[in-house]
Amino acid sequence: MEISNATKQDIDEILRLQTQIYRVGKLAEGARETLEKQIADHHCDVLVVKDNDKIVATATIHYIQVAARARPYALLEGLVVDETTRGHGIGTSLFNKCIEIAKKKNCYKMIFTSGKDRIDAHKFYEKLGFKRWGVEFRKDL
Repeated sequence: MEISNATKQDIDEILRLQTQIYRVGKLAEGARETLEKQIADHHCDVLVVKDNDKIVATATIHYIQVAARARPYALLEGLVVDETTRGHGIGTSLFNKCIEIAKKKNCYKMIFTSGKDRIDAHKFYEKLGFKRWGVEFRKDL
């Protein structure tokens, strides 16, 4: 198993996995171009986990600058392990790599959101040392 930064050659497989986390049946028009921009953006890291050259997991870290702290926080987005390979420590390894990268980028915290119905995922996050904090308010646009 190898964790690395994504390349343009990884885009199709990343998008395939994203349909599992974002609960969409069809990708949005422009999804490929958006991901290509993220891969090139220095305020963002798109990671992939490869097992025998097959992408089995992905995550995106966005770095958001906070002036009052003069350092960024890490917003973890779209971490997903392929449904067929869950339960083998891949998610734990990917989470740990994301934390390691965020620390190297001097982030003062890492946050992410999760659907309130994903109880098993929440237990997993808490096992990794994350705690529930605040309340998410959302307005779909």
